[in-house]
Amino acid sequence: MPAWIIKDIHFATRDGLQLESYLLQPENITGKYSAVACFHQCWGNRDDYLKLLPYLAEAGIIAIVPNYPRLAPTLDKRRYTDLIDTLDYIESQSYVDKNKIGIISASLSVNVGLIAIQNRHNTIADVMLSGPVLEEPSRKWITLNSDLAIFPITNIYDGYNYLYMHEYLARNLNPLSRHLFSEDAQNKFSIHAHGTFVFDEFPDSLNEIQEFYMDVFHITHKEHGSVRNLMPDFTITFPSTDEMPVAATFKQPAKLYNHALILYPPRYQSRTFYDKALDSFLTHNIAVLAPNTKRTCRAEDKLYLCEKEIIGAVQFLRNEKKVKHVTIVFPSFYFLAANYLAVNNKIPDASFIFVDTGDFDYGIEPKEITRTNNKIFHLKKMNWKAIERILEKEL
Repeated sequence: MPAWIIKDIHFATRDGLQLESYLLQPENITGKYSAVACFHQCWGNRDDYLKLLPYLAEAGIIAIVPNYPRLAPTLDKRRYTDLIDTLDYIESQSYVDKNKIGIISASLSVNVGLIAIQNRHNTIADVMLSGPVLEEPSRKWITLNSDLAIFPITNIYDGYNYLYMHEYLARNLNPLSRHLFSEDAQNKFSIHAHGTFVFDEFPDSLNEIQEFYMDVFHITHKEHGSVRNLMPDFTITFPSTDEMPVAATFKQPAKLYNHALILYPPRYQSRTFYDKALDSFLTHNIAVLAPNTKRTCRAEDKLYLCEKEIIGAVQFLRNEKKVKHVTIVFPSFYFLAANYLAVNNKIPDASFIFVDTGDFDYGIEPKEITRTNNKIFHLKKMNWKAIERILEKEL
C-alpha cells in the first residue's frame, strides 16, 4: 500500500502574497499524476478538505488546498487570480499530468473558480459544492464548453443554490457530468449542509467525488494510497454541540495546568493566524486551543450559528482536558455571538476578551454587556502582551 503525505507548504502569488496550502502527494513519487485544486468557501479554510484527502490519495490523485484569504463577498473583491496562481503552481510540478486537472469549489468560490478556469482547457472537471455561478457568460460557458465535466452537490433545501446548480446540470453536455442533490424530509439541512458541510452531513459525497474524478481522469483502479500525517502537527478535532467536527490547533504545557485560552481567528482568517503566538502562552502554563469556525456568526432566526462550536470548544476543554478555567478571545466578528453567550449565561465562569479587529462588530460595545456572570475585558487591537497581562491577573 503506497504511502501518501500531506505537506504544509507556501507558494507565492503574482503579487507576492504567500498562500499557505496543504499539498497531498505520494511519499515516493513515480510517474505522472492527475491533480485537483480544492477551494474553500467564504467562511471556510483549507482544513475543510481534510476529510476528502484520504479518498483522493486512495485514487492516486494529487491535491493542493490553499487558504484563500482574499475571498470577499463582493464581486469586485473576489481574488480569482489567487485561484489561477494555485493552478499554475500545481501544473508546474514535474510529477503532475497537465492534461488531467480538476477543481473542487464551495459556495462563493464556485463562481470564482469557474472564472479562473475558463481559459484553461486542461482543467477538465469541476466539483461544485453549493455554489451559485452569478455571471451569465460563465453560466453559458458551462453549456458551450461541453468538455467540462461538472458535479453539482447540494441539498434541495439550500435555497437558490440548489436551483442554480440544477440549471447548470441541465445546460451541461458532458456525459460524465452528474449530480448529488440530497433530500431528507425529516432533517432539512438548509444551513448545515452548505458547501463543505456536505462531507459531515452526507459522508457518501466523499465516495461520490472520488468516483467522479476516477471516471473523468480515466483511472481504472484504485492505488489504495494511505495518507500519513493526515492531521498536521498539533491538530485535533472536537465536536460542536450538534456533533459537527471542528479542526483546531491544541497545545498544552509540559506541566499540569488548569487554565486554557481559546483563540478565535478574525474574519477570513484560520486558526494558523495565531501560530506565532501560541508558545508564548505555554510559558505561563496555559493550554491553548485555536479552533477553526466553519459557520458564520451572523444571526439566523435568533440563533448564532457559531454558538454550537464555541460551546463545544469549552466543553471539550472542561470534559476531556479537565480544565477548570477558560478564557476566550473574540475578534470583532464574534462580538454579537459572544454578547448572546454572555447575557444568556451559556458559558458560566469563563472570561471573555473582546478584541476590536474591525470586521463585523455589529455596533456591539463590550462595556454595554452588564447582565452576565462572565468577566469581560476589552482591547482596542490585537495585542499579545495585553492578553498575557489579563491572563496573569486571572491566574
